[in-house]
Amino acid sequence: MGEFMKLFVISSRVPYPLQKGDKLRLYHQLKHLSEEHEVILCCLSSANVTAEQREALSHFVTELHVLKLSWFRRLWRMAWAWASDWPFQVTWFTEKRIQNQVQELVAKHAPQAIYCQLVRCAEYVKDIHEVPKVLDYMDALSAGMHRRANSEMRLLMKPFQLLLRTEGTRLARYESRVFDYFDAATIISRNDRLLIPHRDRDRIEIVPNGVDLSAFTPANPGTQNDPIVLFTGNMSYAPNVDAAHHLVKDILPQIKHPRVRVILAGAEPKASVKALASDRVTVTGWVDDIATQYRKATLFMAPLRIGTGLQNKVLEAMAAEVPCILSPHAFTPLNLPSTGHAVVCQNAEAFASAVDDLLASPEQSKEMAKRAKKSIEGQFSWDTHGTTVSRLFRHVTQNASI
Repeated sequence: MGEFMKLFVISSRVPYPLQKGDKLRLYHQLKHLSEEHEVILCCLSSANVTAEQREALSHFVTELHVLKLSWFRRLWRMAWAWASDWPFQVTWFTEKRIQNQVQELVAKHAPQAIYCQLVRCAEYVKDIHEVPKVLDYMDALSAGMHRRANSEMRLLMKPFQLLLRTEGTRLARYESRVFDYFDAATIISRNDRLLIPHRDRDRIEIVPNGVDLSAFTPANPGTQNDPIVLFTGNMSYAPNVDAAHHLVKDILPQIKHPRVRVILAGAEPKASVKALASDRVTVTGWVDDIATQYRKATLFMAPLRIGTGLQNKVLEAMAAEVPCILSPHAFTPLNLPSTGHAVVCQNAEAFASAVDDLLASPEQSKEMAKRAKKSIEGQFSWDTHGTTVSRLFRHVTQNASI
């Protein structure tokens, strides 16, 4: 237990409910930080905060300020966004009126440190020089945008591809530029750190996501009917949408086992994801307890081709002892040995063969899942990573007082 501090945290979303990765990450970090410190949480939103959100966060924060962004001002800013060198998402989230409110809140509360989640919030606090600041990049967002642009091959989507490339280039410049305004920074994996285009990027602290081991427990042994291949995630997020289509359209038809079913479980499925539903494919939409889906699954697959960052869904599957078949994008950020924890596949044919092989060798599949669970138990604890963040705050405040 270190020195008690008052922390001011700013985020681009209210971190509840936990249907997006940034919300899940911040929620658990707040939970840990509140055990040692007083936390003032400031969130941007285009909607009013609900009673359920206030109740869920009241256990961790002494004050919750939800600053409502104007849709009209947002659209006006975006109309002129091409004339700026800011990333489009920074323009989307940055409003002068809200900047003044944030500065007033910081002056009122006089925190010992400021924690900014994601570069899209950086403009609100980067010029507050009298308070030590920590930036959570979370992922290398610029690299994710470039990967999405490079994967878009449809002729009609060329304007969107240009937009993604422009955003990727602007984000890369901004990720580099904003680094120097903060006293410290964090990121989700070593791979993502390597993608931050700054000469001092090695100073960025690696803070992976964690998994709630008490919630994601293995299923009780029992008789299962048809094998189920599970994929989870927010189904409006482009990398997940692409992976869902890849699984159903490219991989499933090549699986030889005749009774394999696919479940796509996650919030806000796009119309194109809903259209994948069939007698062999279930699209669940929002699930109150996503852990129940892992307990139904025979295998977990994450055929992600775009995006960056450490995938919560993979940690959850491994915690639940579900054998995993992963793309390099999904596996590499775990920083685990390349064999023995998951089957890593490069193309649809390899994914389909892996499903058939694991279904034909249940004992081998089970051993791999147990090995993966044991590895993540030691490396991906929310408490451990929360302690790292807390230590980082103590470090920047001590340096500021010298």
